[in-house]
Formats: sequence, C-alpha cells, structure tokens
Amino acid sequence: MIFRILLLIINFLFSQNSYVSYGWEIFEYSQSARTAALGNAVSAYENNSSSSMENPVFISKKKNRISLTHQNRFSGLLSSDLLTFDLQRNNQVLNVNLIYENISDIPDTRNVLLDWGIDGQFGTNDLGEGNGIIDEGERLDTDKISFFNQRRIGFYSAINKKIKNYPIGFGIKVISTALKNNFSIGVGFDIGIIKNIKTTKYAFILENFPSSGILWENGTIEGTSPSLIFGLDRPFQNKNIKNIKFNLLYSFKTSFSNRHLDSQFRIGNFSLDNSFGLEISYKKNLAFRFGKNKVNNLTGGLGVSFNEIEIHYAFLNSALDYGLGSHHIISLNCSYDWITKQLLKI
Repeated sequence: MIFRILLLIINFLFSQNSYVSYGWEIFEYSQSARTAALGNAVSAYENNSSSSMENPVFISKKKNRISLTHQNRFSGLLSSDLLTFDLQRNNQVLNVNLIYENISDIPDTRNVLLDWGIDGQFGTNDLGEGNGIIDEGERLDTDKISFFNQRRIGFYSAINKKIKNYPIGFGIKVISTALKNNFSIGVGFDIGIIKNIKTTKYAFILENFPSSGILWENGTIEGTSPSLIFGLDRPFQNKNIKNIKFNLLYSFKTSFSNRHLDSQFRIGNFSLDNSFGLEISYKKNLAFRFGKNKVNNLTGGLGVSFNEIEIHYAFLNSALDYGLGSHHIISLNCSYDWITKQLLKI
C-alpha cells in the first residue's frame, strides 16, 4: 500500500495527466447522519461526534468515542459504511475514518448492440453497419448484457499542529477502487483552520492541495484541482426559553473544476455551491435538524443522546426529476467506556 502511494505521487508529479471533476466525492457524502441532516454545512461546527473529514482541524482533543454509520442511496443501489474513531500517542491525537462502499449489479451494455446496419444483416457493409449507433433495422441482444460490481475503500486521517500557536489541521485521504477488472488508488491532502470571533466560529478548508491524483492500473492518472470551503457556526440561545439551544450553520464551496448541473452559480468551470443547516437541541439529549445541501436536497434528521450512547438519523429527499428514491442514514455513536462495560458483561 505504501509503495503504491509513493508510486502515485511520483507519477503524478513527473508525468502527463488529465484533470477530472469527480473522484473524491465519497468523502463528502459518506458522512455521519448528524452531518447529513445539517446539509453538510458543518465545516465550523465541532461537537463530540465530529470527524476530521468535516474539517481536519477537528481533532484538537481526543473524544474517546467511536461512530458507525450505515446508509443506502438511490433506492438501495448504493450502500456504504463509515467507521470513525480516535487514537492517541503522547499528546498527539489521530482521527481515523474508514469507508466501505458497494454498488452491485451494474449492467454492462457495451456489447449489446447488433450493429448490422439498416438491413439488419451482418456482413453486407450497408449503411450504418459498424457505426456504433442504433440505426433503423438494428436491435439489441439482451442475452449479451452482463453485470459487474464497484467497490471502493476510503481512508481519511488528520493531525493537528500549531504554527505560531495557531492550530492547523492536515488531512490525508486515500481511496482504492475496484471496477470490474480495473483497479485504482489515489491520494489527496486537505488543510483546515477555524477561528472564533466573539460568538461565531469561522472555518476555512483547502481541499486537494496542491492537487489530488488517482492512478489506474493502465497508467492513467486523474488529477483533481484544489477547492476552497468557507463555513460558519453561529450558536444562539433565547433567555426566555431555557434548555434550548440553536446552531445556525452555513457553508459555501468554490471550485474551478468541480462544476455540476445543480451548482447554484457557475461560469465556465468555476462553481459556487452553498449549503446551510439549523440544529435545535434540548438539554443536549434531543436534537432536531434541518438543512439544504449543495446539490439542493432538503435534509432533516433527529438525534437522541442517552449518556454514553447517541443515535442519529438523517433523511435526504430525492430530486423530483431523478426519481431514485430518498436517502436514509443512521449513525450510532458510543463511548469507549460503554463498549468496555458491555464487553465485561459477556
């Protein structure tokens, strides 16, 4: 694994490569239910279940908790699991995130077309034969449809360093993809900071800096240009309403290569995507969450805390034009002490 990562870096620095818009999105949508319910607008919102994938600086102290998240997307076509925990050696905290994603039964239709031309007979070299387009008189052979799977494994970790007494988070991400008979491995880097000004927190994250790359087994390298994320967290509380706290969250992402059809603002390859979230919590035991993510999905969720155990649920509506069903995400967050107690009971 280490050899492949070093080979990727050397190839990416000293060879020609193409730049693509996607490849690292698994680290954006494979988040906890709490994050998803808030529209992923949590770049400046650190809590006891925060992950370094949300901001690499979110590891200033060990949280002594482990989180497991499962989600199904697109009517069950895609499933993924996320495991998050902390390690500590001396005074250095290391946050670890492990992702497993599986897409099964993807139809391969590349050899289905009977490209025999307008007359529908092979070998006559008539108009349309062998042009790769379904012409009048041609048909598809459904018996030639085959199926394959895609499996991806993601690793994200971060460390926190102080530069001139100012904390800065450095994140490294590794992704491995198995797509039928093809294989790739990629590595990327993120940098994150957070700043408190009065009662508001401001966050800045530089993703894929200076550039991230994915190396395929045939030697093809796909690079991803850097993007910048800005986020804020504004907590407030009404003195007349005791035990209820509000957190208003906002985030926007600027990119010069990651434009998509749902971008709120786009010019050429430049895009600006914003998201927001609102969390209403009662005595830190019950929380209602609402938001809108950067692809314009309305989000919502619920969180319940029982001392050392937390259960979070998120619901993401599906865009009406897609008809691929809504998304449901559930996370279990528990302390190391609770796990130890349960093991001792066995």
